Amino acid sequence: MSALVEELKSLRKGRGVLANPISDRIGPELSARSGIDPGDRSAQRREKIVALLGVSIASLPDDLGALLRLAFALDPSARLPFYQQRMDVAAARLGCERRTVRRRVDEGIAHLAEVLDDVPAAEPRVASTVPRLDWYTQELRTFVNLDLPVPEAFEIRRVIAERDDLRTLDLAFTVTASADRPEIDVFGGGRLLDTRQQAADRIGFALELPEALGQGQAHVFVLRFRVSAEAMVKPHYVCVPKQRCDRFDLRVRFGTGRVPPEIWRLSGRFQRDLDDPVATGEPAEPDSVGEIHAEFRGLMPGLAYGFRWRET
Repeated sequence: MSALVEELKSLRKGRGVLANPISDRIGPELSARSGIDPGDRSAQRREKIVALLGVSIASLPDDLGALLRLAFALDPSARLPFYQQRMDVAAARLGCERRTVRRRVDEGIAHLAEVLDDVPAAEPRVASTVPRLDWYTQELRTFVNLDLPVPEAFEIRRVIAERDDLRTLDLAFTVTASADRPEIDVFGGGRLLDTRQQAADRIGFALELPEALGQGQAHVFVLRFRVSAEAMVKPHYVCVPKQRCDRFDLRVRFGTGRVPPEIWRLSGRFQRDLDDPVATGEPAEPDSVGEIHAEFRGLMPGLAYGFRWRET
């Protein structure tokens, strides 16, 4: 376990998980547990190590988890170039001295190493849940209209192929707190092949592309999601990417007479924060027609980005 501790302490230096090249910062213990293959490109290595840390840190107490997200530069609000700068941010947030924060981070890393030590290198914890990167999202623009008898969301997504002969995309859509299966319509850019229930509230589906993409080629497609008027959905809309997502642009329309009393912008939050009555976010103000808008860049896989609101 001491090797894991040393590798984690090395990874937190400088820009953390944003270091370039990331391969120089990932030791053999972390590489094995994250399912990194020798042929993986830098983006694939970064995605896998971020996923490993995200899953493992989520099992720790919230106070240690928040500090470790800062330490490794997983927190989008503090992606500073130096570790000490991120520790200064943590010290200011906690109202304590930097040395106290560093001691707590070391404690958190020791706990994190224990979690990772339970994952045999021969059975990578993340390799089974994070597929090899065949494509990534360069831009996702989403328009959500709640000012309709039937709520709906439009997605305009631009993807980049990461290998040759890419013919289908595996996607998913979640409707929280509802047993209803959403209606999925393709408005352009492909054909819906099948849908499958991945979880009680998550639908997986495959999109067949009009023609095979070569590595580096871009493709745009448009989807619409609708749920029934009776569906009981929770008061939030977020994107939780499974793989690289460079830009997410979100606009939610409540309508002038249906604006919630409180709205919060969420950037890089754990999914469990969505249901936490205490956790909020950055206050967001709707415009004169009852719409809110936000843009997010460099999204971290496994973390939530979007809006949450308090119902009347």
